[in-house]
Amino acid sequence: MTNLLRVGGATIEHGKALEFAEKYLANKEGTWAYPAYDGYPGHPGREIGRADLLAVALLNAHQAPIESYYGLESLIDDVNERLEALTSDERLETADQPLIDRVARLFGVLDKRRPKHVSLTKLSKVLHRKRPGLIPLYDKNIRRCYVELGSPPPVLADPERSWEDYAKVLLPAIQHDLTSQLICRSCLGSSVIGVAVCS
Repeated sequence: MTNLLRVGGATIEHGKALEFAEKYLANKEGTWAYPAYDGYPGHPGREIGRADLLAVALLNAHQAPIESYYGLESLIDDVNERLEALTSDERLETADQPLIDRVARLFGVLDKRRPKHVSLTKLSKVLHRKRPGLIPLYDKNIRRCYVELGSPPPVLADPERSWEDYAKVLLPAIQHDLTSQLICRSCLGSSVIGVAVCS
């Protein structure tokens, strides 16, 4: 077993990753999203509701909060229609290609119409809460790990690619990291997806 944890094209020593996770989960200074984001009740049920849209601010994606809220709200019907195709117990680690395609279709809601101030980062923060084992969190750090780091990086940049097509290459790369490393195999069945350490 290697002593390195790989996240996309980035690597970190297991010990350093665990130290960071312990600091994050302890949140002694009250500056990290945990446990606020994870404990926020949101909208009950499997579908996205208006209360879920407020979770975006708990992960420091609160730029233009009012515009973001209304932009996300305008996508609720389309998002919920696509979300129906995904059950609550499905997991990215065991997803086959048809399931990955259904998740990618969900990200593709931004191809149809992308409201101002709504990004894949903000959308993923809402979606992850409803399907935490299947839909990973996404932000500039995850993008950096998978698109910018490594020779070559796991996901090649393509500015012409749609969000849906981007997800079709990003999700298998994340899945590979989850399933190919012993440290993650011991976590199967828990909701660890979305935790990544990139420096």
